[in-house]
Amino acid sequence: MAGLAKEFEQLGCWESATEEENIVIYGMDFEDEKVFIVFTDDMGKTPVDAKASLVAACYSEDDCFYWGKELENFAAWQHMCNEYKPGSSALLHALEVYELPKNKTK
Repeated sequence: MAGLAKEFEQLGCWESATEEENIVIYGMDFEDEKVFIVFTDDMGKTPVDAKASLVAACYSEDDCFYWGKELENFAAWQHMCNEYKPGSSALLHALEVYELPKNKTK
């Protein structure tokens, strides 16, 4: 799968094909918190456009959904990964409290 595979991999994310939805998701494990994050586009499909919204969903190790977060785009995730160590508590917290930028058009 083309798209953003290489970009996610460079940030320390893994890639997995889902049998049910027949898509590829990207994710990151946060072992200290015993959770993982998966990323899709805003339609629940494989992210392929770096400028489109990105959706992060947090799950427990036994696949229970905890929370979800919409990111402005891939660059927002990339910025967080540049600020905090991949898989760290600090990165997970930054993602959890992330807020979409305010619309600056009037």
